Amino acid sequence: MTTTTFDGLTVVTVLYRSVGMLAGTLPTWVRSAGELPVRFVFADNWPADGCAEVIAANLGADRYTYLPDDTNPGFAAGCNRAAETATTSHLLLLNPDVWLPDDALARICAAVAADPDAPIAVGLAMHGGEYVGIGLNPVSLFIDRPATVDRAPLGPSGGAAVFPTGLYRRFGGFDEHLFAWGEDADLAFRLYAAGLRTRGLDVVLPHAGGHSVDGDDRLPGFRAFLLARNRLLVAARTFTWPLLLVAAPVLALAHLALAARRMRQGLLRPFLRGVGRGLVEGPAARRRWTGRRFGFASLLGYLTVGRA
Repeated sequence: MTTTTFDGLTVVTVLYRSVGMLAGTLPTWVRSAGELPVRFVFADNWPADGCAEVIAANLGADRYTYLPDDTNPGFAAGCNRAAETATTSHLLLLNPDVWLPDDALARICAAVAADPDAPIAVGLAMHGGEYVGIGLNPVSLFIDRPATVDRAPLGPSGGAAVFPTGLYRRFGGFDEHLFAWGEDADLAFRLYAAGLRTRGLDVVLPHAGGHSVDGDDRLPGFRAFLLARNRLLVAARTFTWPLLLVAAPVLALAHLALAARRMRQGLLRPFLRGVGRGLVEGPAARRRWTGRRFGFASLLGYLTVGRA
C-alpha cells in the first residue's frame, strides 16, 4: 500500500573542499533539473573555499538553501542537517563529484513517482566499473555493489541515494558518530531489517570517486581509521546478537587480511587505531539504535532473493 505521495525532490549535497569539483558538476545538475520540482540544499563543511559563490552563480536564490558549518561535523551530520530543512516528499543524496546527464533527474523523478515508498539506489560509474547501491562482503562487511550482481541492493549508497523524506527522518538518518564512510551501510542494514527493500535504478551517473581526500596527505590515514572503526561500529549497531557472535571470528580474520593491505599502503597505524576504537566504542554504538536489527532471517532473505 502506497503511503507517500511524490511532490518533489530535494537534492542534498555535503561539501568539503569541493569548490573546483562543484564548479564542473553543478551546471549539469541545473540543466538536468530544468523545470522539474527539484530544490537543492548544500551543507558546506568547508565554507572558506568559495562554494557559496559557485552556487549563487548557477541557481536562483529561491531554489536552494545554503548551510555553512566551518566546524566540519562530517558527512553524516551534514546530510542530516540538510534533510531537516527539506520541504519535499523525497530526498536525493548526491555527492558533489557526480555529473548528471540531462535526463537523469527526470528519470529519477519518474521512478520515484512510480513507487514513492521505496528507497532507490542510483547507479554510479567510478573506478572503472558501474555500481548500484550497497552489497554485503565477507571481508569488508559492506561494499559498493557491482551493477552486474543479480542480488538486489542492501540499500542505497550515500553517493546517489533516494529516500522518502519521512522515512529518512523516522530512522534517524545517518549515524552522525560515524562521521563518514559506512553511515550509508549502517542505515541500509537497519532499513533491510525493518523489511524495507531498496530498488536499483538503471541510471548510471559519472562519479569522480572521492575528491575530498585528494591533495591532503593526512586524509588517507583518517579514512583508514574511520573505515576500520566504522566497520566494527556498524556491525555492533545493526546485527542481532546471534549474528554478531557468528560474524565476530569472520571479522577478526578479515581484519588480519586488511591489516596486511594497510601495512603495504603505509596506513597500518591508523588502521589499528580504528580497530581499537571500534572495539571500545561498540557497546555505546549498539545503544544508539534500539530498533530492529539485521539477523539470520535478514541475511537469508538477502542471499536468496534476486534482483528487485
